[in-house]
Amino acid sequence: MSRAFCVSAHRWAGLTTAGFLVIVGLTGSVLAFRDDLDVLLNPDLLTVAPRETPMLDPLTLRDRALRLHPGARIDEAPLHLDGGRSYEIRVRPKDSDGTERLLFLYLDPYTGERIGERAWDRNAFGRRGALFFIYRLHYALAAPASFGALGRYVLGAVALIWTVDCFVAFFLTLPVARRKETKGGGKSCWRRWRSAWLIKLAGGFYRINFDVHRASGLWTWALLFVFAWSGVMFNLNEVYAPVTRALLGLSQPLAGLPSPAARTSEPSLSCRAAHARGRILISELAARESFEIKNEQALVLDRGHAFYKYSVRSSRDIGEHAQTTVFFDANDGSLRLASLPSSDHELAGDKVSRWLRALHTASVFGRPMHILVSVMGLLVAVLSISGVYIWWRKRAARFTHAGRLLKASTAAETASRALL
Repeated sequence: MSRAFCVSAHRWAGLTTAGFLVIVGLTGSVLAFRDDLDVLLNPDLLTVAPRETPMLDPLTLRDRALRLHPGARIDEAPLHLDGGRSYEIRVRPKDSDGTERLLFLYLDPYTGERIGERAWDRNAFGRRGALFFIYRLHYALAAPASFGALGRYVLGAVALIWTVDCFVAFFLTLPVARRKETKGGGKSCWRRWRSAWLIKLAGGFYRINFDVHRASGLWTWALLFVFAWSGVMFNLNEVYAPVTRALLGLSQPLAGLPSPAARTSEPSLSCRAAHARGRILISELAARESFEIKNEQALVLDRGHAFYKYSVRSSRDIGEHAQTTVFFDANDGSLRLASLPSSDHELAGDKVSRWLRALHTASVFGRPMHILVSVMGLLVAVLSISGVYIWWRKRAARFTHAGRLLKASTAAETASRALL
């Protein structure tokens, strides 16, 4: 692969993805502090005053949500309560035309009283829906529902181009190979490459911009690759899964679950019965694998495959999100699959995927990681903008040079005619 080809590939990859990466970078920088910002914007909706009285059972709160929205569908029941936060639950009521919409309902965990609600795709520029809009913009360009998964696939393609371009850009920072010089003359390859890692502040704006683009990309290359490849994992799993499976091995979570033909509108196991069954299965798993259950997280019904998913936080989890999960049949309660981080049976691809997810979402290493991810989001935007500026300056220089050549050629031709 020639260097000229790599330069051209890097240029067009950058120009193709720059606008999207500016959006993704800036929104990701905000989303690193999503929960903090949401509480700051909507304290009346998300927080409650802690009290001495015990909080209600989460499934009782779920029943309360169903009474507030008769006929609505609730397939996700949060099971963890925080004394200073309201109980947030997703409710899917139908409009008069039969269209299902997504509402976030907030209840007082001590009394079950309704605090308020907000729609997933409404009030994009108000304080209620601002963070929802930024999140939709980040993962799917805020494309309307009528577009299906188009926005997600577009960003998946952008992430794939970005991933490949990470390696192309790294190659271009390497010094150009030189012919052997006289003994003791010239700099070594490594000494010449060192300049690519430095920013020379003595140069003009264009030179500083070029050094920032190259050096910051080198210093943060590993993290840039993590965000690029994890973007493929989130938005273009059709590419991520087979590649990871071929290189590292990757389990197929749905392989042991009922097929979509088993779709159900109302399962035989009620929500409370499924909760009890999930507790039994996770306790049996903890006894076999010797891990500690810290708290319950969620009970989710997948109607398409007719199974329940019961998740807990455990001593095996990576980061802040629950990853210890059991999947069981929604009708007979039989265990279909157990997902446990750091188990002896976990494949390398599964471990890598967990870490990619944790790093991308800043769910590990606490506040320092939130700050790092936010800074990286800004850097992605800066790299994209600086890359476009470099291209624009070089393009302008080429046009200027071509204009001078044309002017000189025209002048010579005029002089030649004058002599004749």
